[in-house]
Amino acid sequence: MLAEDLLACLRGEPLAGRVVPVDLEMLGTALEGDLGMSTGGYVDLRTGQVYDDSSTDPMMVGEDAAVDVEKEPDRWLRFDRTGSRDGWRDMAAFAERCHDAALREGLERAIEGRGAFGRFRDLVHRESLAEQWYIFAADRQLGRAREFLAGEGIRVG
Repeated sequence: MLAEDLLACLRGEPLAGRVVPVDLEMLGTALEGDLGMSTGGYVDLRTGQVYDDSSTDPMMVGEDAAVDVEKEPDRWLRFDRTGSRDGWRDMAAFAERCHDAALREGLERAIEGRGAFGRFRDLVHRESLAEQWYIFAADRQLGRAREFLAGEGIRVG
């Protein structure tokens, strides 16, 4: 979709898709959140606001604050959480790009088994790679959020 947008801009054509002012960081975090906490949520296609499943439950957020997705179904885009697998893939991709063989091996060992996220985080901090890691991971997460929206015919405005 990005390539299509670039071509349209170069040609002076209007961009395809519905434009919604979605906070990609918020959506990315919600998409990849803990599956034990929620199964997903909704994007308000008018405002771009991202809501967790619990926002639809009056018992959780109160009668006045609850989002009623059934009242205006065309207003809401449902999303399901993907869990941590994409985050784990990000760690593996980051490790793979490491030029120092010993460090790459250490990063690859860190992501094996339970506790992988903590071990990996500790190692990138110890090795002064934290800033590079967080930029890398955030960029990939934003890309996945944008990709999800593009698959639904939505452009971020």
